[in-house]
Amino acid sequence: MDNFPHRRPPDFTTIAFLTDQLAEEDSVRRQDARNTLAEIGGPAVPALVESLYDPRDQVRWESGKTLEANADPLTAPALVAALDDDNEDVRWVAGEALTAIGDAAVAPLLYALIRRASSYGFCKGAHHVLRDLARKESRRALLVPVLQSLEQIEPGVSAPPAALTALEAWRARERVT
Repeated sequence: MDNFPHRRPPDFTTIAFLTDQLAEEDSVRRQDARNTLAEIGGPAVPALVESLYDPRDQVRWESGKTLEANADPLTAPALVAALDDDNEDVRWVAGEALTAIGDAAVAPLLYALIRRASSYGFCKGAHHVLRDLARKESRRALLVPVLQSLEQIEPGVSAPPAALTALEAWRARERVT
């Protein structure tokens, strides 16, 4: 055991310093911080999720991008909430992170779609994620009807029942497997 290098887990001060670096004007510093936070992984996730609510667009985007690299299923609810961000770039990167999470993102996304289908930005973000998730054969039949409902003239009316039906089928499928 002594032949293996020991790496101390980062402390909260280090993680806080790195998340502060996500606001830097220098893009190289931001990217270095993002890469280091992604390497840290799990211990950095709470700070990154908190940063998704920062008032600065750049910090929210950088946090979403880092969470995409981590693909931690526990971040799915926060990333789903970010699909309703005022900034389109933040919504996009949150969608990319949810796509990276995969199956664990399906239920939180469908649940939120039932409640938030009246938001155009959210529906646009949900469509982006569902389109990418539906590329996997095992999800396609379940998600295509929801995608089609989002493409209707009134997705705020058509999407909630489609999402509810899909969510019930998804949960039933999870109970079987």
